[in-house]
Amino acid sequence: MLAVEAAVMAMIVLVLFRVRTVLGLTPLYIVLGGLQYLEATLSLRVEVLPSVWIYPASIVLFTATLVSVLLIYVKEDALEARKLVYGLVLANFTAAIVSLLIGWQLQLPGAYLATLRFQDFMSGAWITAVGTSLLFIDVLGIILVYEFIGRYVRGLFGPFFLALLTVASFDSIIFTQMVHGGQPNLAALQIASLAGKATMALFYSVHVWIYLRYMEPRTLVVGTGDVADVFQRLTYRQKYEQVRQRMSRDALTGLFNRGHFDEVLPGALAAAKRHRTPLSLAIIDVDKFKEINDGLSHLEGDRALRLIGRTLADQARASDVACRYGGDEFVVLLTNANATEAHEFAERFRDTLANNCRSANPPYPWGFLSTTIGVATYPSDAEIAGPEDLIRTADRRLYDGKHGGRDRIVTAAGR
Repeated sequence: MLAVEAAVMAMIVLVLFRVRTVLGLTPLYIVLGGLQYLEATLSLRVEVLPSVWIYPASIVLFTATLVSVLLIYVKEDALEARKLVYGLVLANFTAAIVSLLIGWQLQLPGAYLATLRFQDFMSGAWITAVGTSLLFIDVLGIILVYEFIGRYVRGLFGPFFLALLTVASFDSIIFTQMVHGGQPNLAALQIASLAGKATMALFYSVHVWIYLRYMEPRTLVVGTGDVADVFQRLTYRQKYEQVRQRMSRDALTGLFNRGHFDEVLPGALAAAKRHRTPLSLAIIDVDKFKEINDGLSHLEGDRALRLIGRTLADQARASDVACRYGGDEFVVLLTNANATEAHEFAERFRDTLANNCRSANPPYPWGFLSTTIGVATYPSDAEIAGPEDLIRTADRRLYDGKHGGRDRIVTAAGR
């Protein structure tokens, strides 16, 4: 009967995982969350030897949960595994709280439930609380163990099975001690639980191996075994995002490029409107940059642009977006910064750039770099309604600064 139950669970998990390209992983997450509650509340036990009991729900359902976590980590990425980790822990925590609330409700005058007593809910809440604590350790541990074993054991089946076996055994020992501690047949209960979960680990590993071997491309995750990897591991999906980030960077200065700026500006302005926070844009132009290129060479011009890029990167906050807009123009999107704060940022940048030029050893052949900066701010600039208005306003002020003698910052106040 356990084999039939395990086969049904393996089919459910693998089918839901297989259709993730159509339905996403949410159905699998919902099913696993429901199984966590069943695992904690089903008290069905089977006597396999005199006074030796096993709990099919724990053996079948818990091992299936570990299989799902590891399968998602192997075939998807750490981000998806993280979602499942948090979802399962929250599902267990919520089940424990609900059990306590219902149990307390049964103590009220007139409350009656034919099949369950207050003690049943209290026991279920305790088991769920213990299971939740262990579950968080288990789902982290199985990824770390898989990564560690993968360094020494080749292939998929070996690391997968050994990781399942290790974590299931650990959970079985700790859970049995905490829930059934003090019982005279504790050792026999632990042996039965270990044997059952070891069998399930082998059973599920064989099915997962067959599935991955014949139904999915063989793409495996290579990790470092560090705890941080569980939440920050760069697998193939995240590596794609990393490549996309590199494509959004300007090769010369290391800042974001024009395409990235065009992509983030509408969202940043929409967020500022939604949260009623200010948003400023500074457009920066290098004064007389053509003279550096023509008089000293394009190599020196590139050197000057790199210096400006480094200075902007040092002065910008983590929430700001500094970009090379094109040629010798740069833009900085200053989130949650009003006109005064944007002007202060521009002043700091210009002062720092001057200090960097002054302290250079050997001195830069161009001497000092000066810049002209136009600043526009939402919502204080009434004409700004959309992203183009923000750019247009800042660009017009930059143009005014250029024609006003360069080497200055121009805001709404005309400074």
